[in-house]
Amino acid sequence: MAKTKKQQKMKELEAELRSLIDENNAIEVEKVDRYLNLLGIFYELDKSIKKEGVMVLTKNASQTFLKENPAVTSKTKVNASLIKLDSFFDKKREELVAKQAKSNEIDEDDFV
Repeated sequence: MAKTKKQQKMKELEAELRSLIDENNAIEVEKVDRYLNLLGIFYELDKSIKKEGVMVLTKNASQTFLKENPAVTSKTKVNASLIKLDSFFDKKREELVAKQAKSNEIDEDDFV
C-alpha cells in the first residue's frame, strides 16, 4: 500500500524525533508518541475546518445563527501543546549539536 505524502512526512518526523532521544527513556519515548498523536489530531482538525469552515451554522429551536467552529478552539489548544513539546525537542537538538561539536574538537594531547 502506497503512503500518502502526509504519512511519509509523519514517518520522517518520527525518525527525526526518535534520533534526538534516548530510546531507553520511557518518558522521552512517550513525548515522541504524544507529539505525533497531537500532530495527527491537529491535521484532523484542519480537515474539519476546511470542510465546515471557520464559522458553522447552528440551529437552536427556532433560532439559526453562525458561531465559531469548535475545531478552531481545539486546534489552538493542540497547537499550544505542540509548541510546549517543541521546546523539549529544541533542547534535545541543542544537546546533540553540542555533543557533536565536542566530539569534533581536536585534543592536542593526542598528538604529543
